[in-house]
Amino acid sequence: MRFEAVIFDLDGTLLDSMDVWEKIDICFLQKRGLPVPADYVTEICARSFEEAAQYTIDLFGLSEKSEDIIR
Repeated sequence: MRFEAVIFDLDGTLLDSMDVWEKIDICFLQKRGLPVPADYVTEICARSFEEAAQYTIDLFGLSEKSEDIIR
């Protein structure tokens, strides 16, 4: 069978990737020497990339732009 397109669903419906994203978030903070607040993952998991980046900037007073954090 030949496919013309494939859809990857990594938001938990077909494949649960939340553990991977949590590890990425924790690693991001640890590389900057920042503590991981107990509610951090919960706070950003329902946000878009842009919203999560801005939340992180505001929370920790980072000088980075949201575009840089997303990259």
